[in-house]
This record gives sequence, structure tokens and C-alpha cells, in this order.
Amino acid sequence: MTQTLKAQFRQGPSVDRGELSIQANLNAERARVKRTENFNEKVSNNMDERLERLQAETLLKPPEQTVNVSGEAADLQNLGFISGWLVDTLENPNSISVDASEQRMRLAAGAGVLQSAVDAANSAQAVNSLEKMLCHQLSAVHSAGMKLVGRVGGGGMPPVEEARLANAAARMMQIFQEGVLTLQKLKTGGRQTMIVQHVQVSDGGNALVAASVNGVSPSRRAFQGM
Repeated sequence: MTQTLKAQFRQGPSVDRGELSIQANLNAERARVKRTENFNEKVSNNMDERLERLQAETLLKPPEQTVNVSGEAADLQNLGFISGWLVDTLENPNSISVDASEQRMRLAAGAGVLQSAVDAANSAQAVNSLEKMLCHQLSAVHSAGMKLVGRVGGGGMPPVEEARLANAAARMMQIFQEGVLTLQKLKTGGRQTMIVQHVQVSDGGNALVAASVNGVSPSRRAFQGM
């Protein structure tokens, strides 16, 4: 391990270990492809590569107090402000996923929507980082829109300013609804499943009913006499 990385690693949980691990792997790759002039240089490069690979593997090991926070991997030492939420030790985390989860939650906390962001991800059953980030964005947009609505009609403000606030709130709500549709597409893969059934109708005839599922609003079309 290089002296610089040794110093960074000793700094503790605040260091971005995932980033250091990626850098160590890059260093190992450089050592592997480095041109050599003689046998000694080749041996030296092989040793450097092995040391960097070992360092990368060490850095990828999760912190001792890694826990699961409503589907997010987190280091208990770094997240004391939500320590009451920390439950269930993760089975197979690594430091990159832990760092990413901490970043998502810190950003949500900074926007003042940590609780609603995690709740939205749980409600939507977000299963990957993209879905979780989108749920957090939806929570932030919803919060901003509702705060804008709360300022409309409060008095003491020129009508033109109230109109601007109302327009901004409406735009936030539109963005929220578009985000929900985007989340729906992510979870369904952009596919729509059609189920076609023959059903008996009151006049004794048959009707062909087509209903869409997988989260898309059902649309039905009946054809009499079939």
C-alpha cells in the first residue's frame, strides 16, 4: 500500500474507501500493462500489481458496523443522526454500495426529506439505486411544491407574486407526476401486458375485453356479437 493511501486509510470512516479501491484497481492495471526492459522490472511490476489488487480487496470490505436502513446500506459510525433507523446487518455489502447509500441519505437529509424519501422508496419497493434516487427526487419535488402551495393566498403579497408561486407549484406537481410515470416505466421495463378474455354479457352475447396491467391504467373495449 502506498504511503499516501496508507495515510488516507488511517483517517477512518470519513475516507471514501470505495473511491480508493477503484484507484487501487487502476494502479494494478497500470502495473500489469507497463512495458518492461528486463526480468527484474517484470518481477517488480507483478509485485506492484498483486499489492494493488490486495489493497483494492481490503478497501472493498464493508465497515464493521454496516447495517441496513430501510433498504439502504449504511455505516453506523457515519450516520448517528439517523441511528434510530439502523437495523438488520447486511449480508453482502461492500464499501462502494455503503458510500453510495450514505450519499443518497445525506442528500435527502440535506433537502429536509429524509423520512419521506425512505418511505417513498419503501412504498414503491425500489430495488436498485436508480429507483431509490428517483423516489428521493420525487419526495424533494413534492415537498417543494407543497411549500409553494402553502405560501399562495397567505396575504401580504402582490397578486402577481402569488400567481408566480401558483405557477411554480403547478410545475412542481407536474414534474412529480412525470417522475411517477418514469418510476413506473423503470419498474415494468417499459412493457405493457394485455390480457384478453371472453366474458358473458347480459343480453346473452359475448364481449371481448382487453385490460392492461403492470401499473398502466386499464382500458377496455367491447365488441358485441363475438
